[in-house]
Parts: sequence; C-alpha cells; structure tokens
Amino acid sequence: MKARKGISAYIAVLFLIGLAVAGGAILYTGLLSSIGSLGTYELPGILSVDAASIVGDTFVAYIRNLGDESVVINSAYIDGKNATSVSKVTINPNTVKMVSIVGTFVSGTKYSFRVVTTDNTQVVFSVKAD
Repeated sequence: MKARKGISAYIAVLFLIGLAVAGGAILYTGLLSSIGSLGTYELPGILSVDAASIVGDTFVAYIRNLGDESVVINSAYIDGKNATSVSKVTINPNTVKMVSIVGTFVSGTKYSFRVVTTDNTQVVFSVKAD
C-alpha cells in the first residue's frame, strides 16, 4: 500500500494561506478604524435663516450658525448680483446675528438672496419686499 502524505501537505498550505489572508483583513480593518478616529473633525459653518424681511431700502436677516466654527459674512448677492453694502458680521457657533443690506427694493417684488462667508459657507433664501 502507498501512503498519501502529499495531500495533507497541500491542505495544510492552503489552510495557512487562508489564515494569513483572514488575519491580514482583520488587521487592516482594525488599523483603518483606529487611524480614522485619531483626528477630530469640526463642522464648518452651517447657516440657517431664522427670519428675514425687507422694509423700505433695508434688507434684514437673522442668520444662525449651526456649525462648530465661527464664520464671517463677507459678501451677499441679490438676484445673482453682488450687493455692495453688506454688514460684515462674525457669527459664533450656535448664535444668531443680524445681517443688513442697504439697496433699492420694489414693494411686492420677490428677491433671491445668497449670503457667503469667508470659508465659502453659503445660505440661499427668498424674501418678498413689503
């Protein structure tokens, strides 16, 4: 009778290769998850509009910063055109500040506004002039 020693050696090699692949996959996943949690991530400014109105020649909006960093409003657009007289306002996290724009507004007309910060955080909304 012949002894079959060759088959068990192949099975052992395949088992060790499978074990190495599985161990590598577990190690890879563990390292990626621990590396990903090393840095802290802060949200940039997230803006929302609490209230907005146009009275006469002044647009007033109360803008809330929902993000984790302070933002500085540095420009605004009315119907896609750059508004020249924008109040520069710094809004700290979780606070509301008033932003005003002086311009010429026609009563009964709906205007589209876009407020932009220095880190390019934006909020877009529409207001109808009284």
